[in-house]
Amino acid sequence: MSIRHLHTGPRSDSGGGARRVYRRYLDRAVYGVSLAGVLTTIVILTSIFAVLTHGAWMALTTINWHFFTTQAWNPVTNKFGVLAFMYGTGLTTLIALIFGVPLSIGSAVFITRIAPPFLAGPVSFLIEVLAAIPSVAYGLWGAFVMSPWLQNYGENWLYHALRHIKLICVGEYPNHHRAWFPANLVHGGPSGSDFLAGGLILTIMILPIITAITRDVLQQFPAELEQGARGLGATWWQTTRLALHYCRVGIFGAVVLGMARAIGETMAVIMVIGNTDQIRASLFAGGQTMSGVLANEFLEADHPIYLSAMFYVALVLMVSTLVTNLLARGLLSGINRGR
Repeated sequence: MSIRHLHTGPRSDSGGGARRVYRRYLDRAVYGVSLAGVLTTIVILTSIFAVLTHGAWMALTTINWHFFTTQAWNPVTNKFGVLAFMYGTGLTTLIALIFGVPLSIGSAVFITRIAPPFLAGPVSFLIEVLAAIPSVAYGLWGAFVMSPWLQNYGENWLYHALRHIKLICVGEYPNHHRAWFPANLVHGGPSGSDFLAGGLILTIMILPIITAITRDVLQQFPAELEQGARGLGATWWQTTRLALHYCRVGIFGAVVLGMARAIGETMAVIMVIGNTDQIRASLFAGGQTMSGVLANEFLEADHPIYLSAMFYVALVLMVSTLVTNLLARGLLSGINRGR
C-alpha cells in the first residue's frame, strides 16, 4: 500500500474558510463604498440646492415670479429679471446643437465605419484632446481669431445673403416697419461678438463630448446584424442607418450630455457673446447667459437684494439643468419602451 493511501482522514479546510471570510468582508466593503458614494452625491446635491435656496430667499419673496417675465437687470434701481439671460442661454445652446450634433455624429461615423485603422486612432486622439482644452483657452481663441474672422468674412457673407430674403412676416413695429424672416436674423450687421459667436464656440466645445460617446456606442453595434444586412443586399449607407437606429438611445444620451455642457459653460461664452442684457431675434446682436452674468457680476453684488438675485439666477440655472435631465430621461424611457 502506498503512502498516499494511508492519509484517509478529512483534509483541513482552514485555507478555504479564510478565503470565504476575506470575500465576505470584501463584498461588504464594496457595498459600503458604493452606498457611501450614492449618499455623498445626494448630500452634495441637497446641500447645493439648500444653499442656493437660502441665498435666493430674499429675491424669491421680493421679486417673486416677475423675475421670469422681465428682462430688466438694473442693480441701481433694484430691478432684476432673468428673461434675457434665459433667452441667451437657450439661443446659444440651440445654435450649438444645430451645428454640433450633425458634425459630431458624422465624425463618429467616420471614425468607426469609414476611416482605416491607421487614421481612426489619431483622429480619435485629437478629438479627445479637444475635450481636455480649458474653456478659457477656447475663449481666447474665439476672441482673437474666431470673432474677427466672423466680423470680416463669415457674418459679412451671411448678412449679404439673407438681408433681402423676406419669407414670413414675424412682427410689425409702431412706425409701420415690418420684421421679416430670415432677414431679421441678420439685422444690425456683422459684429463678431454676438449670439452666433457664442453658439459657435459652444459647438466646438461640445463636439468632442458627443463624438467620443457616439463613437463608443457605435463600436458596440453587433457585427451579426451588419453581416445579416449585407447578406440581404443592404448597401453601406443602409447598414450605417441601421447602426445609427440601433444605437439611438446612446446617441441621444451623448447629445443630452453635450447640451448640459453648453448650458453650463461660462468663460468661453462671455468672451465672445458681447455681454448685453437684451432679447433680440438677430444672431448678430450681443447677449448674455445665466452662467455668464454670475461670472461677470457676482463679486460686484454689494447689497443684499443684488446678492440674493445672483443666488436666484444660480438656482434657476440648477433647476433648469435638472429639468432638462429629467425630460431627457423621460424621452429615453419612451424610446426604450418603443424598442
